[in-house]
Amino acid sequence: MIDPITQEIIGAALSSIAEEMAVVEYRSSYSPIIREMLDFSCGVFDAEGRLLAHSEMIPAQLGLMQSSLQQGLAKNHPHGLRPGDVMLTNHPYLGGTHTPDLQVFAPVHADGDLIGYTGSIAHHIDVGGRVPGTESAENTELYQEGLLFPAILLVERGRRVRPLWQLIEANVRDPYATLGDLDAQLAALRRGGQRLLELADRYGTATLLEGVTGLLTTTSARARAEFASWPSRAVEAEGFMDDDGVVRDVPLRIAVRIEVRDGELHVDLDGSAPQSPGGINVPWASSHAAVYFGVRAFCGSHVPQNDGLTRHVHLHCAEGGLLRPRFPAAVSTRHIAVQRLTDVVVEALGDLLPGRAVAAAHVSFPTFVIQATDPRTGRPTIMTDILGGGGGARPGAPGDAAIDSYTSNCALLPAEIAELEYPWRIDRTELVTGSGGAGAQRGGDGMLRDYTLLADEGYGIYYIEQTNAAFAARGRAGGGPGATGAILVRRAGSDLFEQLPGKGEVRLRRGDTLRLLGAGGGGYGT
Repeated sequence: MIDPITQEIIGAALSSIAEEMAVVEYRSSYSPIIREMLDFSCGVFDAEGRLLAHSEMIPAQLGLMQSSLQQGLAKNHPHGLRPGDVMLTNHPYLGGTHTPDLQVFAPVHADGDLIGYTGSIAHHIDVGGRVPGTESAENTELYQEGLLFPAILLVERGRRVRPLWQLIEANVRDPYATLGDLDAQLAALRRGGQRLLELADRYGTATLLEGVTGLLTTTSARARAEFASWPSRAVEAEGFMDDDGVVRDVPLRIAVRIEVRDGELHVDLDGSAPQSPGGINVPWASSHAAVYFGVRAFCGSHVPQNDGLTRHVHLHCAEGGLLRPRFPAAVSTRHIAVQRLTDVVVEALGDLLPGRAVAAAHVSFPTFVIQATDPRTGRPTIMTDILGGGGGARPGAPGDAAIDSYTSNCALLPAEIAELEYPWRIDRTELVTGSGGAGAQRGGDGMLRDYTLLADEGYGIYYIEQTNAAFAARGRAGGGPGATGAILVRRAGSDLFEQLPGKGEVRLRRGDTLRLLGAGGGGYGT
């Protein structure tokens, strides 16, 4: 048996490898959405495709990379990948998120034997489809959401599959960015594979593989012990989406029922709304990721997120629901529903474990993706930004201000980058003082940002949640709710901002200003 010190060193080394992969990727990437906003993640997996370690980036991506790898291998590569192969997948109904999240995986072989895989998932600014940036709540089927890669080879035995690269280049709106970002992902895989081989060389392959098994076994034992310490009863919670962007002003219910039985967690999602005609349906793998994050937040850092934890969390939902749609339902804006699902999981677990309960964070997620031609260069550009809102207060501290909460964790696009690389001016970025819910501890404040277009015209999409005060971030233990969010537009020459519907497409002219307003977090205590 491996000694516990070596076991701990190997576990920490695997986490370090994933973090170093992330550094390589964001320092090598072309697009600000990756290198500045950090909308990507990296992971290390064992020979069976089970998650061992990950970079601390976007939780909504981490919980499903294992499913993408395992389902992709089972579907198209049942004998595994060969040395020098790289598998590309983004299919939402094959373990993926939405089509802009391109995932790549490479095998790592030591002395001819497969010892694991390295993986990267990154949000690409555009993968084709009906609208610039690919995403839209008004998409009505998956085929409107750009290129679909069902676990095919991007690189075969060390040689790029040129026709595939040419196909991608011909079908996306910013091929320079997309191909450059794919190169950055490949660089991350290479670095991860190099470090994994160095680890095998240092300790020996047999010891490394024993350490991998020990890591998952130890995490599994800790997870079961943690769950066994929780009350053996069921808790329920619900929340609502404002609407789906197609059927306006009709809220959609997201509900969970969580029960602890014999050290296992059972999560029933059947009380949620049926699948939507719009693009906010949540792929089944993404529903898992949302639940995994909420559960891990209540477990504590002694239970890392890997297969040893997630094997004890069991989800149920009938097909045809918002949280488990049937192909080819559109899913490109699924993230706002993922956030709400996490929110209700956090609320339910707070009822189960009141000593760890917190008020609700915002899930407004105001964002836009707009294409415009830069008059300085003549080059078409696609810019996106995601605005933070308020975090939920807790018994001993107020909520955090201006955060991208729960499973998201993106960074704000720097104003300098926006103005250097895109035909936009950032007029103001500020906290919305007092937007957090009242209480003994106030909820975190949301934030506001104004973007003025400097190109002749722009076209794209936007979306936001929690514009309805009934669905604002809830307080806890008598605390008040946070303020609502909004997206507004001021046309050139006007002094007035007009509020837009919560989800839609927008055309702008030179001098028009788009305003994003993130919602506040809930307060704690009276």
